[in-house]
This record gives sequence, structure tokens and C-alpha cells, in this order.
Amino acid sequence: MKTNFYRNLIIILLCLVAGIVDVIGYLNLGRVFTANMTGNIIIMGMAIGNLHTVSFLRSGVAFAGFIAGNAIARLFLGSRKPDGPWSSRLTILVVIQLIFFLIFALLARDLLIPAVEYSLIVLLSFTMGMQTTMARRLGIAGISTTVLTNNMASIVEDVTARLRQLARRDGTAARESWPAAETLLRVLAILVYGGGAVIATVVEQRIPLIAIWIVIVTMLIVLGIVLAVFHHKKQLCESK
Repeated sequence: MKTNFYRNLIIILLCLVAGIVDVIGYLNLGRVFTANMTGNIIIMGMAIGNLHTVSFLRSGVAFAGFIAGNAIARLFLGSRKPDGPWSSRLTILVVIQLIFFLIFALLARDLLIPAVEYSLIVLLSFTMGMQTTMARRLGIAGISTTVLTNNMASIVEDVTARLRQLARRDGTAARESWPAAETLLRVLAILVYGGGAVIATVVEQRIPLIAIWIVIVTMLIVLGIVLAVFHHKKQLCESK
């Protein structure tokens, strides 16, 4: 149970990261999403339709970076699922994410240089692509941390199924089949993602690009949980 709790906590913290990163990209990198690729597809479509206030190139670069992050993470993790609740390769990806966010924080000081701006878009979108593949590998309630439309649909389907079951006479069976914990986790993921967007918007309007440090602190917490819970536990098991 404790292992599941910490895995769930990690996925929620990664949702917070995604919400903040999307706001950073949208407000500072030319109205581009670096975590939510559905938004970039819409932006590219609007750009093709001659809406001059959006950039096809920026959104296209983010889209390409995200796909590259997906692919690299998938190749690195391989096709075999981890034997336990966590794997050392997932830990390595967490460390890489943290390093990339630190690089972003350092490069962001030269944001006015176009080459740097596009490099930052690639850096963030690539990192979020990796995170999406990590989250999918964890397989927690179908939460990918960056694509929450399916998550919202799952919540509605869960609630609808529950109401339908309650309308039947077989109330006991309905209670047994109700995935309440998963539904609550999905709701929390959406709330935290949205909360991250609120926090990032508030702080970015005061000091641009400062929100990346919230992301870095959050990833340090994730790494701390991973090392303390999963790797420490593994070392204890091996020493016995």
C-alpha cells in the first residue's frame, strides 16, 4: 500500500510540473504549449488558416521535440515492463528531466536571442515527451500527466457507470465494481494540473521564467521520493 501511495504521489507531482511548464511555454515562448500537444496541433491548424497571431514554426518545433522525447524514452525503457513498482531506468529519466530543467533555467536568461528561444522550446517539449512515456509506463489510472482529455473522459465514464449501477437493484455488485480510488486520483490529477497553471500564471506575471524553479523543486521532491522509497527499499531487500 505504501508503494502505491508514493507512486500515486509521483504521478500527481508530475501533473503539477506539466501544468506549470505549459504556462511557461505559452507566456514566454510565443504562445506555444510544451506539454499539451493537442493545443499545438490546434495552433498549427490556425497558423495554416492564416491566423497571424500564432506561429506554426514554434508549435511545430514543440511538437517535434515532444515526439523525439517520446521516442528516446521508449527506446531507453525498452519493451519489457519493470519487475517491480519502479525501475532504475525510470530513475535515470527523472534525473535527466531535472538536468534539462536546470539547463532551461540557465539558458532562459538569454531568451531574447531567437536561437535560444527555439532551443528552450525543444528542451521543454522533449522533456515533457519523456515524462509522458514515463507516466504511461507506470500505468496509474491511465494518467499520462500531459494529456488530460482522456483522463476527464474516464472520470465521466466512471461516474456515469456508477449512477447506472445504483439505478439497478444489484447494489452490492455495484459497490464492488466501483473504481473509486482511480476516479479520485484522476480528479486530483486534473485539479493539480490546473492548479499548476494558476500558480505559474501568477508568478510569471510578476517575474518571467521564475516558475521553472518551482518545477525544479518539484522534480527534486520526486527524485527524493524515488531514492528514499524505491531504491532504499531495494537495497534493504538485497542486504537481507
